[in-house]
Amino acid sequence: MTSLPDAHPLVLYSRGQISRQVAIEKLQILDYATLLVLLGDADLPMPMPSDEQIQREIETFRAMMRT
Repeated sequence: MTSLPDAHPLVLYSRGQISRQVAIEKLQILDYATLLVLLGDADLPMPMPSDEQIQREIETFRAMMRT
């Protein structure tokens, strides 16, 4: 696939700037599996949570395990 503009839904989703559902709607596709295929075809990475989000989730998990 050719290089996509910064405002393209796949690029925005890959950067974590729009949700999975918004990307699916904007691309007018049926499901998440198709979204993943399109990301791969465009050579774009899946969005990843920030380090801060990961740390918050770790702390939440630890707190839950202590109770």
